[in-house]
Amino acid sequence: MKRILCYGDSNTWGFIPGTGARYPADVRWPGVLAALLGRGVHVVENGINGRTTAIDDPGYPCRNGKEGLGYALLAEKPFDLVILMLGTNDLKLTDAAGAARGAGELIALLQGANERFPGRTPVFPGKPEILLVSPILIGVNAEPEGQFFTRAESLRFAAGYEAVARAAGVHFLDAARYAEPSPEEGTHLLPEGHAALAQAVAEKVRGIFGNTLTAL
Repeated sequence: MKRILCYGDSNTWGFIPGTGARYPADVRWPGVLAALLGRGVHVVENGINGRTTAIDDPGYPCRNGKEGLGYALLAEKPFDLVILMLGTNDLKLTDAAGAARGAGELIALLQGANERFPGRTPVFPGKPEILLVSPILIGVNAEPEGQFFTRAESLRFAAGYEAVARAAGVHFLDAARYAEPSPEEGTHLLPEGHAALAQAVAEKVRGIFGNTLTAL
């Protein structure tokens, strides 16, 4: 069985636009992904509202993604693939280039995870497979949360993240090609967005694992 970690923010946690409640597991994109990939895959979701790539947010402790990644890995190891989708919250504190650099720090941590977090059970039994997903765009009606929290800045995510992924030799997907934020509040996915993103990720995962996945 292939084991996949989905490591993200409120759009991985399943934040419902307008209410802040949580979508059911079978609506959230990791849950939809699991259903699409079938019984040969176990998907572990780890999303926290407000999580950044690698930046401390003074108003929200415990939401630095780099600080939390080791805990997520050790709690559920081993993994065959980690899917990273973070960066939207970084724009409260830095620009898209800064978010891309933070994503690069997470990739470096993952690529050295077996050495950084040693144990009898390795984090990655084989080659660490990593899928970096650049976030969906910010809507024009999103609540202002700093000078960089704008749709214009979020349009820079894809190019920066793709460059980071290419330099690190990991897989890349642009979530904004498949899903838009809720028109109500401009930040979070609606159920159809979760479904569309899961479908795109599933196709990417099938490509990563190839026959080793389809044979299960």
